[in-house]
Amino acid sequence: MESRIVLDILGAASVVSVFLYTLTGLLDQARGLLRSWHAVRRDARALRRNIPPEGRDGR
Repeated sequence: MESRIVLDILGAASVVSVFLYTLTGLLDQARGLLRSWHAVRRDARALRRNIPPEGRDGR
């Protein structure tokens, strides 16, 4: 019975660990995604006003 409890705790800890690892990866990507989204919005507004977009990446 005691070994079953230990295995349940280890299993739950593994699931939580994988969840937190995945969440950390997604949150790390969110910063870059938001930065790109703001750049796209800024360039779209500039195009509507006939202002050339800023040349950040040479396109």
